[in-house]
Amino acid sequence: MSTRTDTRRASSRGTAGTRTRPATKAAPKAAPKRAPARPATTTRAPRESGGGGRAPRIPFVLLVLCLLGGALVGLLVLRSVVAEEAFAITSLQAENRELSYEEQQLRESVAHLETSERIASEAEEMGMEPGEGPLFLDLDEGRVSGSVGSGD
Repeated sequence: MSTRTDTRRASSRGTAGTRTRPATKAAPKAAPKRAPARPATTTRAPRESGGGGRAPRIPFVLLVLCLLGGALVGLLVLRSVVAEEAFAITSLQAENRELSYEEQQLRESVAHLETSERIASEAEEMGMEPGEGPLFLDLDEGRVSGSVGSGD
């Protein structure tokens, strides 16, 4: 539904407010009917297979499904390997803690065994007596220096 209006202005020679030609609706001309525009189709040879147009899609769908399945299996394997390694790391950390605790105990034991008080007490238990003060031999003069009884 279209409305046409005359938008032409009156010429400068004529009267100012009048139209030169009244607007009238023209009778529609009989236009030749055209068929709606369709894309050009090519003629196909009839297929001899009974599958129709879906036959080429089956290998593609199978390929995609196989790829998805392979990816899923790969992720499951990767997850199990990571979980196994995490378990191994946890057990090694526990073993490391135990060994460091044992090392600390052994260091404390060695420190206790190296004390001079313990060595002296064990020597007395074995029947040893404390030594006397040291004596020094002077070879140039040929005499012995130091105190003989200063060890007590």
